[in-house]
Amino acid sequence: MTAPAAEALTALLAPYTDPTLGQAGRLLDVPVPVAARALGLLPSDMVGARLNIVRPPMTWLVQLAGELRLGRLIGSLTPSRGLVAFDGVQVDAVAAGELAARVAAAWPAVGDLPAALESATAEAWTSWTAEWPTWSGPGTDLLTRPLPAGTAVVGLWWD
Repeated sequence: MTAPAAEALTALLAPYTDPTLGQAGRLLDVPVPVAARALGLLPSDMVGARLNIVRPPMTWLVQLAGELRLGRLIGSLTPSRGLVAFDGVQVDAVAAGELAARVAAAWPAVGDLPAALESATAEAWTSWTAEWPTWSGPGTDLLTRPLPAGTAVVGLWWD
């Protein structure tokens, strides 16, 4: 990536960098249009790949977030290299079941590769501004367990 493109990517995503986590470059609550613009600055083979083998491609995660209620992206930014990795989706709690069902349907286990939903971590939050989740568990729990009382936001993310 050229230096100007890396600078453009960093400037685009700077408002979504979480300074409180102590993790340099962690991105939170990235709106779908911003995430789509960021993907447009990256090489096409990167945005369409399953970067950690089990996580769905970033293009698919951005599309899914756009189709679900209040979808937002989470991820990380490496400004010095001009790289972004969207590694999770957060949605309004009413869309939690659909989020899990869509991931399960689109990315099942194949051969030795585990299913994306089985590899995901699910989290429940009381609001979009909550600092800590009230619950976390395997992604498949979103299909089989009720959400904790007071859940407003649900997310799936992959290491």
